[in-house]
Amino acid sequence: MDQLRIKDLEVYAYHGVFPAEKELGQRFVLDLWVDYEMTRAARTGDLEASIHYGILAEQLTEWMQAEKIDLIETVAFQLVQKIFESYAFVEKVRLELKKPWAPVPLPLETCSVTIEREKKRAFIGLGTNMGDKQLQLETALEKIKDRGIRLLQTSTRIETEPWGGVEQDTFLNQVAEVETWMTPEDLLETLLAIEQEMGRVREVKWGPRVIDLDLLYMDDTICYSPSLILPHPYVAERAFVLESLNEIAPHFVDPVQRKPIRQLWEAVK
Repeated sequence: MDQLRIKDLEVYAYHGVFPAEKELGQRFVLDLWVDYEMTRAARTGDLEASIHYGILAEQLTEWMQAEKIDLIETVAFQLVQKIFESYAFVEKVRLELKKPWAPVPLPLETCSVTIEREKKRAFIGLGTNMGDKQLQLETALEKIKDRGIRLLQTSTRIETEPWGGVEQDTFLNQVAEVETWMTPEDLLETLLAIEQEMGRVREVKWGPRVIDLDLLYMDDTICYSPSLILPHPYVAERAFVLESLNEIAPHFVDPVQRKPIRQLWEAVK
Protein backbone atom coordinates (compact mmCIF):
# COMPACT_ATOMS: atom_id res chain seq x y z
CA MET A 1 0.00 0.00 0.00
CA ASP A 2 1.21 3.52 -0.81
CA GLN A 3 2.22 5.57 2.20
CA LEU A 4 2.45 9.21 3.27
CA ARG A 5 4.99 9.98 6.00
CA ILE A 6 5.25 12.98 8.30
CA LYS A 7 8.33 12.75 10.51
CA ASP A 8 9.20 14.67 13.68
CA LEU A 9 6.42 17.25 13.59
CA GLU A 10 6.86 19.39 16.70
CA VAL A 11 3.78 20.70 18.50
CA TYR A 12 3.67 22.74 21.69
CA ALA A 13 0.63 21.60 23.66
CA TYR A 14 -0.77 21.24 27.18
CA HIS A 15 -1.26 17.56 27.91
CA GLY A 16 -0.28 15.66 31.05
CA VAL A 17 -1.48 14.44 34.42
CA PHE A 18 0.34 17.09 36.47
CA PRO A 19 -1.17 20.61 36.78
CA ALA A 20 2.10 22.22 35.68
CA GLU A 21 1.97 20.33 32.37
CA LYS A 22 -1.43 21.77 31.62
CA GLU A 23 -0.41 25.26 32.74
CA LEU A 24 3.08 25.61 31.23
CA GLY A 25 2.79 23.17 28.34
CA GLN A 26 5.61 21.27 26.66
CA ARG A 27 6.97 20.02 23.36
CA PHE A 28 5.51 16.96 21.67
CA VAL A 29 6.84 15.24 18.56
CA LEU A 30 4.71 13.33 16.04
CA ASP A 31 5.71 10.58 13.64
CA LEU A 32 2.94 9.59 11.25
CA TRP A 33 2.43 6.93 8.56
CA VAL A 34 -0.76 7.09 6.47
CA ASP A 35 -1.59 4.35 3.95
CA TYR A 36 -3.88 5.01 0.99
CA GLU A 37 -4.04 4.25 -2.73
CA MET A 38 -2.17 7.01 -4.58
CA THR A 39 -2.57 5.80 -8.18
CA ARG A 40 -5.51 8.05 -9.07
CA ALA A 41 -3.85 11.17 -7.65
CA ALA A 42 -0.51 10.31 -9.28
CA ARG A 43 -2.02 9.72 -12.72
CA THR A 44 -4.59 12.50 -12.86
CA GLY A 45 -3.38 15.12 -10.40
CA ASP A 46 -6.73 14.91 -8.61
CA LEU A 47 -6.22 16.73 -5.33
CA GLU A 48 -9.40 15.19 -3.90
CA ALA A 49 -7.71 11.76 -4.06
CA SER A 50 -4.63 12.92 -2.20
CA ILE A 51 -3.62 14.35 1.17
CA HIS A 52 -1.85 17.72 1.27
CA TYR A 53 0.86 16.98 3.85
CA GLY A 54 1.14 20.65 4.76
CA ILE A 55 -2.57 20.90 5.53
CA LEU A 56 -2.45 17.62 7.44
CA ALA A 57 0.46 18.92 9.54
CA GLU A 58 -1.57 22.04 10.34
CA GLN A 59 -4.58 19.90 11.23
CA LEU A 60 -2.53 17.72 13.57
CA THR A 61 -1.24 20.84 15.31
CA GLU A 62 -4.74 22.31 15.63
CA TRP A 63 -6.21 19.03 16.91
CA MET A 64 -3.45 18.65 19.51
CA GLN A 65 -3.88 22.18 20.81
CA ALA A 66 -7.70 22.12 20.92
CA GLU A 67 -7.93 20.76 24.48
CA LYS A 68 -5.91 19.63 27.49
CA ILE A 69 -5.80 15.87 28.10
CA ASP A 70 -4.26 13.76 30.86
CA LEU A 71 -2.97 10.78 28.87
CA ILE A 72 -0.94 10.89 25.68
CA GLU A 73 -2.62 7.57 24.80
CA THR A 74 -5.89 9.50 24.55
CA VAL A 75 -4.25 12.24 22.49
CA ALA A 76 -2.77 9.73 20.03
CA PHE A 77 -6.04 7.80 19.74
CA GLN A 78 -8.03 10.96 19.03
CA LEU A 79 -5.55 12.04 16.35
CA VAL A 80 -5.91 8.69 14.59
CA GLN A 81 -9.68 9.02 14.81
CA LYS A 82 -9.58 12.52 13.33
CA ILE A 83 -7.49 11.35 10.37
CA PHE A 84 -9.93 8.56 9.50
CA GLU A 85 -12.89 10.94 9.87
CA SER A 86 -11.25 13.62 7.68
CA TYR A 87 -9.95 11.38 4.88
CA ALA A 88 -12.40 8.63 3.90
CA PHE A 89 -9.94 6.95 1.50
CA VAL A 90 -7.28 6.32 4.17
CA GLU A 91 -6.83 2.58 4.81
CA LYS A 92 -4.34 2.50 7.67
CA VAL A 93 -2.78 4.90 10.17
CA ARG A 94 0.26 4.45 12.40
CA LEU A 95 1.05 7.29 14.76
CA GLU A 96 3.82 7.67 17.33
CA LEU A 97 3.45 10.51 19.84
CA LYS A 98 6.68 11.40 21.65
CA LYS A 99 6.98 13.36 24.87
CA PRO A 100 10.66 14.35 25.15
CA TRP A 101 10.07 16.66 28.15
CA ALA A 102 8.23 14.05 30.17
CA PRO A 103 8.52 14.76 33.94
CA VAL A 104 10.69 11.72 34.69
CA PRO A 105 13.71 12.35 37.00
CA LEU A 106 15.94 9.97 35.07
CA PRO A 107 18.17 10.34 32.00
CA LEU A 108 16.09 9.45 28.94
CA GLU A 109 15.67 10.74 25.42
CA THR A 110 11.90 10.55 25.14
CA CYS A 111 8.75 8.70 26.14
CA SER A 112 6.22 7.77 23.48
CA VAL A 113 3.11 5.79 22.61
CA THR A 114 2.28 4.27 19.22
CA ILE A 115 -1.21 3.52 17.95
CA GLU A 116 -1.86 1.64 14.71
CA ARG A 117 -5.31 1.07 13.21
CA GLU A 118 -6.44 -0.38 9.88
CA LYS A 119 -9.83 -0.42 8.20
CA LYS A 120 -11.55 -3.78 8.18
CA ARG A 121 -14.77 -5.16 6.75
CA ALA A 122 -17.25 -6.61 9.22
CA PHE A 123 -20.67 -8.22 9.10
CA ILE A 124 -23.30 -7.44 11.73
CA GLY A 125 -26.47 -9.43 12.28
CA LEU A 126 -29.51 -7.38 13.33
CA GLY A 127 -32.72 -8.76 14.80
CA THR A 128 -35.80 -7.58 16.69
CA ASN A 129 -39.18 -8.98 17.75
CA MET A 130 -40.56 -6.16 19.90
CA GLY A 131 -42.38 -2.95 19.03
CA ASP A 132 -42.17 -1.50 15.52
CA LYS A 133 -39.68 -3.97 14.07
CA GLN A 134 -38.94 -2.00 10.90
CA LEU A 135 -38.28 1.13 12.96
CA GLN A 136 -36.04 -0.75 15.41
CA LEU A 137 -33.79 -1.96 12.59
CA GLU A 138 -33.68 1.46 10.93
CA THR A 139 -32.82 3.10 14.26
CA ALA A 140 -30.03 0.60 14.93
CA LEU A 141 -28.49 1.22 11.49
CA GLU A 142 -28.59 4.99 12.02
CA LYS A 143 -26.89 4.62 15.40
CA ILE A 144 -24.20 2.44 13.83
CA LYS A 145 -23.50 5.13 11.22
CA ASP A 146 -23.54 7.83 13.91
CA ARG A 147 -20.60 6.05 15.57
CA GLY A 148 -18.45 6.69 12.49
CA ILE A 149 -18.91 3.16 11.13
CA ARG A 150 -19.37 3.18 7.36
CA LEU A 151 -22.39 1.22 6.14
CA LEU A 152 -21.50 -0.58 2.89
CA GLN A 153 -24.65 -2.60 2.20
CA THR A 154 -27.57 -4.33 3.89
CA SER A 155 -29.52 -7.46 3.11
CA THR A 156 -33.25 -7.75 2.63
CA ARG A 157 -35.18 -7.89 5.89
CA ILE A 158 -36.70 -11.31 6.49
CA GLU A 159 -39.20 -12.60 9.05
CA THR A 160 -37.90 -15.60 10.98
CA GLU A 161 -39.06 -17.97 13.66
CA PRO A 162 -37.52 -17.64 17.17
CA TRP A 163 -34.21 -19.49 17.64
CA GLY A 164 -33.31 -21.09 20.98
CA GLY A 165 -36.57 -22.68 22.19
CA VAL A 166 -38.18 -19.70 23.97
CA GLU A 167 -41.83 -19.06 22.99
CA GLN A 168 -42.14 -15.53 21.60
CA ASP A 169 -43.09 -13.43 18.59
CA THR A 170 -41.37 -13.84 15.22
CA PHE A 171 -38.22 -11.85 14.45
CA LEU A 172 -37.33 -9.41 11.73
CA ASN A 173 -33.70 -9.97 10.73
CA GLN A 174 -31.10 -8.65 8.34
CA VAL A 175 -27.32 -8.46 7.94
CA ALA A 176 -25.25 -5.32 7.39
CA GLU A 177 -21.77 -5.10 5.89
CA VAL A 178 -19.72 -2.28 7.39
CA GLU A 179 -16.25 -0.81 7.24
CA THR A 180 -14.49 0.37 10.39
CA TRP A 181 -11.06 1.07 11.83
CA MET A 182 -12.20 -0.09 15.27
CA THR A 183 -10.68 -3.20 16.81
CA PRO A 184 -13.05 -6.19 17.11
CA GLU A 185 -13.37 -5.62 20.85
CA ASP A 186 -14.10 -1.93 20.38
CA LEU A 187 -16.70 -2.67 17.71
CA LEU A 188 -18.41 -5.22 19.96
CA GLU A 189 -18.54 -2.72 22.85
CA THR A 190 -20.04 -0.17 20.47
CA LEU A 191 -22.77 -2.59 19.39
CA LEU A 192 -23.56 -3.48 23.01
CA ALA A 193 -23.80 0.23 23.85
CA ILE A 194 -26.30 0.74 21.02
CA GLU A 195 -28.37 -2.20 22.29
CA GLN A 196 -28.45 -0.62 25.74
CA GLU A 197 -29.40 2.79 24.33
CA MET A 198 -32.34 1.18 22.54
CA GLY A 199 -33.57 -0.50 25.71
CA ARG A 200 -32.22 -4.02 25.37
CA VAL A 201 -32.64 -5.93 28.64
CA ARG A 202 -30.91 -9.31 28.99
CA GLU A 203 -33.21 -11.33 31.22
CA VAL A 204 -33.97 -14.55 29.30
CA LYS A 205 -31.32 -16.14 27.09
CA TRP A 206 -32.53 -16.14 23.46
CA GLY A 207 -35.69 -14.41 24.70
CA PRO A 208 -37.59 -11.42 23.25
CA ARG A 209 -35.48 -8.36 22.52
CA VAL A 210 -35.91 -4.81 21.28
CA ILE A 211 -32.71 -5.14 19.28
CA ASP A 212 -30.00 -7.72 18.87
CA LEU A 213 -26.67 -6.76 17.25
CA ASP A 214 -24.31 -9.68 16.66
CA LEU A 215 -20.77 -9.27 15.35
CA LEU A 216 -20.62 -12.16 12.86
CA TYR A 217 -17.31 -11.68 11.06
CA MET A 218 -14.48 -9.16 10.92
CA ASP A 219 -12.47 -9.95 7.80
CA ASP A 220 -10.54 -13.16 8.50
CA THR A 221 -10.15 -12.51 12.24
CA ILE A 222 -10.30 -15.57 14.47
CA CYS A 223 -10.68 -14.75 18.15
CA TYR A 224 -11.59 -16.74 21.24
CA SER A 225 -11.67 -14.82 24.51
CA PRO A 226 -14.02 -14.45 27.49
CA SER A 227 -15.55 -11.35 25.88
CA LEU A 228 -15.49 -12.13 22.17
CA ILE A 229 -15.62 -15.12 19.83
CA LEU A 230 -15.06 -14.59 16.11
CA PRO A 231 -16.49 -15.76 13.83
CA HIS A 232 -19.77 -15.74 15.78
CA PRO A 233 -20.09 -19.25 17.27
CA TYR A 234 -23.56 -19.91 15.77
CA VAL A 235 -23.15 -18.29 12.36
CA ALA A 236 -22.74 -21.60 10.47
CA GLU A 237 -25.87 -23.07 12.16
CA ARG A 238 -28.38 -20.27 11.65
CA ALA A 239 -30.06 -20.50 8.27
CA PHE A 240 -31.58 -17.02 8.53
CA VAL A 241 -28.13 -15.49 9.05
CA LEU A 242 -26.56 -17.43 6.20
CA GLU A 243 -29.46 -16.56 3.89
CA SER A 244 -28.84 -12.84 4.44
CA LEU A 245 -25.07 -13.22 4.19
CA ASN A 246 -25.46 -15.18 0.97
CA GLU A 247 -27.51 -12.32 -0.47
CA ILE A 248 -24.81 -9.66 0.03
CA ALA A 249 -21.52 -11.62 0.33
CA PRO A 250 -21.82 -15.12 -1.17
CA HIS A 251 -18.08 -15.38 -1.85
CA PHE A 252 -16.87 -14.28 1.58
CA VAL A 253 -14.86 -17.16 3.07
CA ASP A 254 -15.50 -18.24 6.65
CA PRO A 255 -11.99 -18.30 8.21
CA VAL A 256 -12.81 -21.30 10.43
CA GLN A 257 -14.90 -23.41 8.07
CA ARG A 258 -12.69 -22.33 5.16
CA LYS A 259 -15.72 -22.34 2.91
CA PRO A 260 -17.52 -19.48 1.13
CA ILE A 261 -20.86 -18.37 2.54
CA ARG A 262 -22.73 -19.78 -0.47
CA GLN A 263 -21.51 -23.28 0.43
CA LEU A 264 -22.47 -22.91 4.08
CA TRP A 265 -25.90 -21.65 2.99
CA GLU A 266 -26.39 -24.59 0.61
CA ALA A 267 -25.55 -26.99 3.45
CA VAL A 268 -28.23 -25.71 5.84
CA LYS A 269 -31.04 -24.24 3.74
